[in-house]
Formats: sequence, structure tokens, C-alpha cells
Amino acid sequence: MPDRPQLDLNSFRELLQHGGLQDKEKVMIQELIEHVEELHAENARLRKTLLRVNAANHPRMSTKLKEALYE
Repeated sequence: MPDRPQLDLNSFRELLQHGGLQDKEKVMIQELIEHVEELHAENARLRKTLLRVNAANHPRMSTKLKEALYE
């Protein structure tokens, strides 16, 4: 899966600070920012878990190589 470019949340935060937005729009943008941050954190956790599971299922050395080293 190709990596997507990182979403720049700072531009949205600046929009909240300097934009002429209504309160309802500000709340919606803030909620979206929080949701994206939660998704980034969850994605990082899932990637770590996937790497850990793959490492456990696929030993780094083949069985034959391991046996040869122990002889």
C-alpha cells in the first residue's frame, strides 16, 4: 500500500485561529482534527501490533539454519 501524504493539521488549526468562521464551523473543524489525530494514533498502534504478530509467526532464521548453528 503506498503511503499517503501526511495531512497538515496545522493549517486547519490556523484556520480556527484566524478564520472568520461561525462557532458551529469551528466546532466541526475541531472535531475533525481530533478524529484525524485519533486515527493516526490508532494506525500507529495497529502497525506495531501487525509487526509484532508477523515477527512472532515468521522466525528470523530458518529451522535448518538454526539447527546447523547449534551443532
